Amino acid sequence: MEYLDGVVLFVLNRYKGERSLSAVYHLLKGKKSSQTIQDARLYDVSFLFGMLKQLNREQLKEATVHLVNAGSLEHTDSDRYVTTSYGNGTLQIFLDTDPFPMYLNGWKYHHIADQFWQRLSLYVQSLSYSVHNNMNFYPVMKDELTQDWVRKHFPTRSEERVKIAADLYKEVTYILEKLPSQLATLFVHRLSGVERTGLTLQQTASEFRFTLEEATIKFYSIIHACLTFVQNSSDYPLLTSLAADEYGEMPLTSSTRQTYSLLQKGLTMDQIVNKRQLKKSTIEDHIVEIAINVPDFSIDPFVSRQAQQSIIAASQETQSQRLKTIKEHLDHEYPYFQIRLTLCKEGV
Repeated sequence: MEYLDGVVLFVLNRYKGERSLSAVYHLLKGKKSSQTIQDARLYDVSFLFGMLKQLNREQLKEATVHLVNAGSLEHTDSDRYVTTSYGNGTLQIFLDTDPFPMYLNGWKYHHIADQFWQRLSLYVQSLSYSVHNNMNFYPVMKDELTQDWVRKHFPTRSEERVKIAADLYKEVTYILEKLPSQLATLFVHRLSGVERTGLTLQQTASEFRFTLEEATIKFYSIIHACLTFVQNSSDYPLLTSLAADEYGEMPLTSSTRQTYSLLQKGLTMDQIVNKRQLKKSTIEDHIVEIAINVPDFSIDPFVSRQAQQSIIAASQETQSQRLKTIKEHLDHEYPYFQIRLTLCKEGV
């Protein structure tokens, strides 16, 4: 089974026929819509958010056709699919053979992973050339913001460059030693330096005999590992500086940030609706997004504790995260907003 087929089968299995193929597409592409963000949380697939940005709909449809023809998927209705018993077995073999990398966390790091990699790769390249007294090279990253950042933070004295190069090597090596050797090698092969040009993802895939999708997911898992170690320890000052600008920022959409700021000032939902001149449903979407991403955000002002317990129990009893199913199970006692807010906060 192709790697992409396995990823698609995994997500559709998690969606349990309650979400369409388009939902899979938006998840893997990293669409920042309220529905996609909520689905990622509800169905426990947020680690795959935005991990295959290069994916197109034709590729996704082709993978789905493969899975249907193989007997792993069954088409139901409205572009929805469920895994068959054979598909469940096939999926288990896929996950046992090559499980998703440990540190993969697409949603948590989607707003910073690319920036971190661009800075790191250009910084490493610049250090490599400078310690060899050669600053005449073609920068591996063309992005002007990345180049400006590296220029601003690059050490001016040669002895300082040598020390920083050694220190950065230690920090990166310490993290890579904690990862499977194949992943560590893949990461190193992507770095550029004197007499060495880093591989593109496509070249990396060819060298390691991966598909592009597998190479992409494995590579991002290494970036996410670096960011995880940086977050949880003060032992990586140089790597921390590469992520410093946005590292402390929560991955909220810009409009949701404005709503969160008003909530922190004590405004009620209705007051925010009036102040921002937005639909109530839009502010509700913002509150759900905040609940997903801000660990200490309490939903008690919006859903009573008793209601939360009833909703969670209903989800467990019906073995479903589908809002309509839970609402009907509870005799329509609670509005959709309270149901999805509770489910997303609890990660049921």
